[in-house]
Amino acid sequence: MYSKDEIRSYATFSKILKLLKKDSHFNQYCTQHIIQKKTIIHSNSDLKYSYLVESGYIKYNYTSDGYTKNFHILSPGRLFNLPILLEEIPKKYTVTALTDVLWWQIDFDYIRKILITEDPKHYIMLNHLLESRYDLFLLTRRHSLSSEDSIYFSLLRCVKAGIRTKPNEAQLPAFLNYEMLAELSYTSKTYTSDVLKRLREEGILISSKKPWIVTDIKRLRELLGSNDWWDL
Repeated sequence: MYSKDEIRSYATFSKILKLLKKDSHFNQYCTQHIIQKKTIIHSNSDLKYSYLVESGYIKYNYTSDGYTKNFHILSPGRLFNLPILLEEIPKKYTVTALTDVLWWQIDFDYIRKILITEDPKHYIMLNHLLESRYDLFLLTRRHSLSSEDSIYFSLLRCVKAGIRTKPNEAQLPAFLNYEMLAELSYTSKTYTSDVLKRLREEGILISSKKPWIVTDIKRLRELLGSNDWWDL
């Protein structure tokens, strides 16, 4: 068994990039790209690259039939489009830049070689598996919630991607607005606005200007009715 903090400490953005740079062919197989806000990228059928997000936030959608609403918000430091098995090539996907994004495009064969030679205890892949498991948990959990609870859940989801300014307070990512929160929650913008109004009245949320701030994370969790499943 592993400690999650141990695994994560070996799978930070800086540690991953440091390992990738150990090989003399780094510049040949790893390239840096700036993706402008609102850019939408559709994968083709010939998937050859993994990606490491250096800065910014993206929405990662599965685009196979029936899965267009299943998406994840990926934060800085996340790897995506990384196969676990040689026979496993990720299905088609769509990436939307929610902010300006800086990422590294990494050749599949190159990252596989680096992970085998430089990460023999597989910390990076284990961390990727943990993050993928958590993403799937979010999707499963969200589908079982009422519309109101789904909004609370989505706000807590954004708390995790935001910045903790105090132990019980968080600054939410700048991309968050009424439309995005409604999309995350599978609710209408009007209903989302009504729920947020109540949160403001209760002193739980400040959303008069960006970035939004959740001022009482504990109370928001209590409204959702559970406090033990939120983190890995």
